[in-house]
Amino acid sequence: MKVNTDSLILGSWVAPNNAQSLLDIGTGTGILALMLAQETVESAKILALEVDKNAAEQARDNVRASKWPNKITVLHQALDEYEPEVRFDIIVSNPPYFEHANKSTNAYHTQTKSRTVARQTRLLTPLALFQFSASHLKNGGSLYCLYPFQRVEEIKQAAFSCGFSLAEQLTVKHNNESDPYLCAFRFQAHSGDDTSKVQGQEQEQTLTSRMQAEQELSIRELEGTYTTDFKALCQAFYLNF
Repeated sequence: MKVNTDSLILGSWVAPNNAQSLLDIGTGTGILALMLAQETVESAKILALEVDKNAAEQARDNVRASKWPNKITVLHQALDEYEPEVRFDIIVSNPPYFEHANKSTNAYHTQTKSRTVARQTRLLTPLALFQFSASHLKNGGSLYCLYPFQRVEEIKQAAFSCGFSLAEQLTVKHNNESDPYLCAFRFQAHSGDDTSKVQGQEQEQTLTSRMQAEQELSIRELEGTYTTDFKALCQAFYLNF
């Protein structure tokens, strides 16, 4: 799996602050875990979970070759089989996007098994991600994830049903004149008596207050160069910015 712009945007957007315990669900070859390692405090511990054996081995190789081999632990395991020993300050996931095969293309039939696992939601549905995260985040912890723009309302409702509130939303466009294609989210976890209260607040939240959490990012100018905003967001991870 090659490094893609979506993962770079998500990893650049995460604000780890002083987080000590972090989980990357579906790490692939480790890009998000490595980005977190670069930005977190020295004492932070990052667990990178990956269901595909070959990807997990590649992630381990990448971690060993990095500057942060002692910060990251790569675990080859499915999410539904994983029982963490601690609650996390932050969970990050670039999850599978596609609900089902597009009947107008044979692309799904020609994908390798590894790419099918990485791109389709059969092994990690949004609800499964939110349910797991709600159970294993600290109260007030953050879940960062991204999904296609067309699924924004579905994703929000799934998150709200698990007791999350929406803290931030980043809508991504290829350029200023294109339609949005991607949304990154930061959902905040609540536990105990807070859950019903937060769900009620979300139901009554006004359009104005929703807009306060929303940001927009265009990746390129019309002539093809990267925008100033994209460079500012991702400059810590691009050698040529």
